[in-house]
Amino acid sequence: MNNFIVAAFISIAILWGLAACSDSNPTPPPLPETVVCLEGSIGASTRGVIGSGYERDLKVNFARQDESAVLTGTYGRWAVHKAVRQGGRGNRPIVFAESQSYPADGRHIRLHGYYPAKGEPTTDAGGGKVTFRIDGTTDIMATGILEGNGYVPVTTCTFRHLLTQVRLVCYSDRPAEWGTIKGIEAADVHTRQELDLSAETPRLADISVAEDIRNLPVQDIAGLLIPQVASDGSLPEAQGFLLLPTSPVDGTAAHPLHLRITTTKDGNGNPKETLSNAFVRIEGGFEIGKSHIVSLFFTGASNIQTTHVSVEAWMEDEQGEMPI
Repeated sequence: MNNFIVAAFISIAILWGLAACSDSNPTPPPLPETVVCLEGSIGASTRGVIGSGYERDLKVNFARQDESAVLTGTYGRWAVHKAVRQGGRGNRPIVFAESQSYPADGRHIRLHGYYPAKGEPTTDAGGGKVTFRIDGTTDIMATGILEGNGYVPVTTCTFRHLLTQVRLVCYSDRPAEWGTIKGIEAADVHTRQELDLSAETPRLADISVAEDIRNLPVQDIAGLLIPQVASDGSLPEAQGFLLLPTSPVDGTAAHPLHLRITTTKDGNGNPKETLSNAFVRIEGGFEIGKSHIVSLFFTGASNIQTTHVSVEAWMEDEQGEMPI
C-alpha cells in the first residue's frame, strides 16, 4: 500500500513538471515566409515538347496583385514584374528581376505568369488583361492564377501552351505534275488574342477586328519538292509547322482551317504557278497544347485532299529549331 502511494505521488509530480515545462516553453508559432520563392515547369513536357524541356533560360512576366486587407478577398491593381525561368527539365527556379516579398501582415498575393515577355504583349493593369499578337511561330504560355501568402506560400507553377500546333505532311502519287511548294498559308487567322489574368485555367479569347484577321505562312515548307508516296504506303515526316489560336477557327466542321497552297505546277504537269485550297476538319476540333499532324495528298485533277489528321504531344523538330 505504501509503495502504491509513493508511486502515485511520483506520477503526479512528473505530470506537474511536464505541465510546468509546457507552460513555460510553449510551441512557437510558425514564422511566415518573406520572399516569394517559385519554381516553374513547362506543360506537357515530353521528349518532343518545344525546347525539349526548355534547356535555355526563358524570359517571362508575372503579373502581381496584392490583397487590400487581410482575409477580405479584395485585390488592388495588377503590376507586372520581369522574371527568368532558368533552363532545364521539370521544375526550375524562377528568378525575379526585382525580389518579390509576401506582405508581412499575412495578406495574400496573386501571381499570373505568361510568355512571351517582350514584343507584342501589352497589359491592361486596371482591367487585368494581357493582349497578344499571333505570328504563327511564337508560342504563348501562361500559368493561370496563383494565390498564397507568407503562411501558405506559392512554390510551383506550370506554364501551359495556349495555342494549337499544326504540322503538315505533304506527299503525292504524281509529284512531277505538282513541282515544288512555293508556300502554304493559313487563311483568315484571328491574330489578336487576350488572356484574362484572373482565370485559374488560362485560355485565350479572340478580340480581333477586321485589320487583325490575316493570312499566316506555314514555316519550313517553302521550296519543298513534294515527296513521292512510298511503295509501302508509308508517309514522310512532317515538313512544316504553324502555331495557331483555336478561336474562332477551331478545326470543326463549322469552322475548318483554310489552307492556301501555292505550287510551281498546276497538278497536271503544266509549269504554271497555281493556288489551291484545302480545308482541315477534325472531330472535336483542335486542342490547345497539342500537335495536330495533317496529311495533304497531292493527287490527280489538280486535287489536294486532307487524308488524315492525328493528335500528338506538342512537338519540335529534331534540331530544336522550332521557336518557342
